[in-house]
Amino acid sequence: MKKIIDGKLYDTATAQQLCELESTEYVNDFHWHETRLYRTKNGAFFVAGRGGPASMWASPRGQSSWADGSGLRVIDDLEARSHMEVANCTVADYAVAGLDVGEG
Repeated sequence: MKKIIDGKLYDTATAQQLCELESTEYVNDFHWHETRLYRTKNGAFFVAGRGGPASMWASPRGQSSWADGSGLRVIDDLEARSHMEVANCTVADYAVAGLDVGEG
């Protein structure tokens, strides 16, 4: 999947996939999604995926209905870190992502 945002190309084929954000719903559930976190060679984070009509990837249909959809969205370091925590990433995963992990 490719998308140009603010004059910059984000491409799932060339970016490094950091983790997959698991969906606890079944594929036929409206909330189901398939979402992955990526980092570009320039250090920008983005998520890309697809999902049901009640997921973050839903697409509007008409005035008041939603359908399955897909997309790509640029996120900041804080949101990337949050996604990695939910995905139970390791310290090594954070290092690959260029994010520091301090001791609590």
